[in-house]
Amino acid sequence: MTFFNPAQLRVLKSGWIMAILAWLLLFIPQAPGYIVNTLTITGLLSWEFAVNRRWKDFLIMVLVSGIAFSLQHVLMNHLPDGNPDASGALSHLNLFAAFLVAITTHYHLMGIENKFSAGLLATAIFYLLPKTGNPFSSNYLFTGTLMKEGLALASSLILLYMKIVCYYVILFLVENGYRLRHFTERLPSKVQVYTRWEYLFMWMMLFFTYMGCIGDLSTRVRMLFEGQQMPQESTPMSILFMIASVFFLYVGALMLRNVITGRALTIGHYSPWMLLLHLLPVVNIIAAITCFFAPEKRETHKKNAASYLQAKREYARKAMIVIGLVITAYNIYTMLFVPTGLRLVAISILAVLYLLKIGAYLKLNASKTFVYIVVILNILTVAYAFNDYFIFYLALIYLYYYFLIETFYPELEAEDIMEISDRE
Repeated sequence: MTFFNPAQLRVLKSGWIMAILAWLLLFIPQAPGYIVNTLTITGLLSWEFAVNRRWKDFLIMVLVSGIAFSLQHVLMNHLPDGNPDASGALSHLNLFAAFLVAITTHYHLMGIENKFSAGLLATAIFYLLPKTGNPFSSNYLFTGTLMKEGLALASSLILLYMKIVCYYVILFLVENGYRLRHFTERLPSKVQVYTRWEYLFMWMMLFFTYMGCIGDLSTRVRMLFEGQQMPQESTPMSILFMIASVFFLYVGALMLRNVITGRALTIGHYSPWMLLLHLLPVVNIIAAITCFFAPEKRETHKKNAASYLQAKREYARKAMIVIGLVITAYNIYTMLFVPTGLRLVAISILAVLYLLKIGAYLKLNASKTFVYIVVILNILTVAYAFNDYFIFYLALIYLYYYFLIETFYPELEAEDIMEISDRE
């Protein structure tokens, strides 16, 4: 195992039980929201001990978590009403403290020496990480017809399961980072060996959080420009969450590339096309299923590295240049012959950008600089059609950047080179 030990994988594999139990709580008539949340979080942090039959630790975790979040709710009802910003800040601090107590207790029961710093790190990630899984709006719901309500129930169960997987993966990665030497050096690596279950849970967590960050950031940016505020959030607090979302998008894209590349190398099916299929929403579900069921063919980090360096990319490079040129040509045709409402000056600027993009695509093989130019020009042209999906397009372009780098200028990470050298 590279990232999770057998006990942690048992917890992750049984996460669907927690998801169903938490989902069923939503059907309790007139159940207060804070009770549902307290039971869900308490069950989440205690489930690992139940799976491993550590009943004493299970009871301690239930007691501490239940008290922490119940006390958090009581304190919420006694916050001052005079200043909304101060009240909102205190409510955030109150909830953060409850998470910190519960997670630190969890790490203490797991025997981690640096439980306070581990608890603080995991709490910060949990608290700042958007957990909707929806790339379009953090408040989007299916409503109206019976079919839509059925879709809402089904999607809520799926999203709840992915949220639970997300929590556990983060909890375990922080724990292993504090428990094992050199563990964090595995995360930047593109050529680690991934078993099917490690790959599946890492991919689910990363894609879920990446999409959630897009939706949360898009909502906050829109409300900021409209002069509105999120409920119980001051403007500085909203900006903090926006910065956190940008950071998680950066880290998420990097790790997505690493997980996809590592698993594709492990099963002997690495190619730029496998990476591209994983980065396309909806299509990536098929790619994930294919990589999950494929048997492992590479058993060492060194073999993965050799396969990565020897992979054939020439056809993919030519295909991406042609596709880029075709799409750009279509954009020029649309600009010239389809009414867009743009003024002549705007059309002229856009035409220059498209012509520069054509030149940059033709020079992709010449230097990595042209990859940056292609990405920047794509961002500028998308910005001309600024709408509610701008952040979504921007995030997809960022994934496209990693795809272009891996296709035209692949290289091993410094950690991989050092590890291979040490082993040799």
